[in-house]
Amino acid sequence: TNFGALTVTQAVLTVTANAKSKAYGDADPALTYQLTGGALVSGDSFTGSLTRAAGENVGTHAILQGTLSAGANYNLTFVGANLTIGQKAITVAADPKSKVYGDTDPALTYQLTSGALVPGDSFTGSLTRAAGENVGTVAILQGTLSAGANYNLTFVGANLTIGQKAITVTADAEGKVY
Repeated sequence: TNFGALTVTQAVLTVTANAKSKAYGDADPALTYQLTGGALVSGDSFTGSLTRAAGENVGTHAILQGTLSAGANYNLTFVGANLTIGQKAITVAADPKSKVYGDTDPALTYQLTSGALVPGDSFTGSLTRAAGENVGTVAILQGTLSAGANYNLTFVGANLTIGQKAITVTADAEGKVY
């Protein structure tokens, strides 16, 4: 007797990656997903894990299927998402400075007061100051100071105080005849 062939087809599943985000320099969040179409047969489960496109700079990086699988009994469709890397927040504060009228300017320095640079990164550029040489205060400005595009740098200014120059005047001894 001929009983005919039994054809078993793969069950169709759709898995959708969850969009994720992090700040530059932080560890990646766990890459997760949702089963958005179909269902696993009782006792079956997913194996493997999602991966993402390489890159650590600010921007979007694709979340990929990686090794995620439900096994040979399933036709898995994967819908990707993105890992968005945002700028790392840092704050830099200028150090207050002073000088005497007529002297050369002191070096303009600063402190990193909030956040931290990722190892291997550094500041470039330098602070500047508002124009002026008269006694009083002039603002110390960010100038070209930067940590690069991966950072959201907040700058807190300070002042350069120009003080009076001390001078001594000595009168000549003079005589007068009546």
